[in-house]
Amino acid sequence: MIKYFIIITALILIFAVIYFEFYYLIRPSRLGKEIIKKYNFDYPVLVAHRGASYNAPESTLPAVKMALESGVDYIELDVQRTKDGELVIFHDTNLLRLTDASQVFPEKKSYELQNFTLAELRQLNYGAWFNISYSERAKDSFSELTIMTLQEVLEFVDPVNTGIGLALELKSPYLYEGIEEEIVNQLEEQKIDEKESEPPRVLFLSFSPASLKRLSELRPDSPRILLTRRNFVSPRRWQGWLDITEEVADGIGPKGHVSFPWYIGAAHKRGLFVFPYVINRSWQLKIFSWFSADGYITDRPEMLANFYDRVQEFGENVGEFGDEILENDEQESEQDSNEEKNNN
Repeated sequence: MIKYFIIITALILIFAVIYFEFYYLIRPSRLGKEIIKKYNFDYPVLVAHRGASYNAPESTLPAVKMALESGVDYIELDVQRTKDGELVIFHDTNLLRLTDASQVFPEKKSYELQNFTLAELRQLNYGAWFNISYSERAKDSFSELTIMTLQEVLEFVDPVNTGIGLALELKSPYLYEGIEEEIVNQLEEQKIDEKESEPPRVLFLSFSPASLKRLSELRPDSPRILLTRRNFVSPRRWQGWLDITEEVADGIGPKGHVSFPWYIGAAHKRGLFVFPYVINRSWQLKIFSWFSADGYITDRPEMLANFYDRVQEFGENVGEFGDEILENDEQESEQDSNEEKNNN
């Protein structure tokens, strides 16, 4: 008798799970638009992952410039801190994947970014790897790129005047004590404040709940997104993530693999928005649009902007400012070269 009871109970639970998931497949949550409206976002929110990183080396000036011109709402960039205390834009904590650090500094025992000064980082090449890995998208100019500081990005993107916001990810914040306050201070110095009737000019993203908690205290008006890493997640774990998100953030950023409609619906019931990453195919967009995702993080911002019929037109000042930064870098390189010759 007990055996039959267990079997029947198991069948009921299986049926309930199937029904619940099928229900959200045919009737996805429609609460996202109301949630997004609270933040004055356009729906859906389009975020360029490390700039237009499909068509240009990630987190570099050309990638940021292409993203600005594409029509997206935000440009996502990772912030770290150098050995001499400068805030810079770079994704990896280690320099070897994206630079020639081992060739320029063969004597170094560690190639962690935090062990390099800004002057040392300025000597590295940040784009040649892209030309080698993606020859069909290569450009000669990509071989002359250098690292950007957060200050340069704030001046170039200029959210107050362009209307394009920044999604700043705190990369491994446990390595950089106090980095949250430093970022907030730079935003305040640039007068990049939030306005009640306008979309947020800055979003904060992190895998670290503790970092997002600090940001909620330092700059509560800028929305925060908790990122998750797993390619597979159980309903119980998802609810656990939502519990944490409710405490420290306004939305959750899961991998696309786990952004099922029943998970999105569960987030919406708690008043949380959902931005899956990294969405680079049009078929993914069609699926997640049906699943009612509230925004998308992509390496291909032009694809998203075209899909949602958004075109951003900027004046010549955007291009001119980008050229000016490149010219300044070239002048600095030339000066360094001349100084080196003089020293020799």
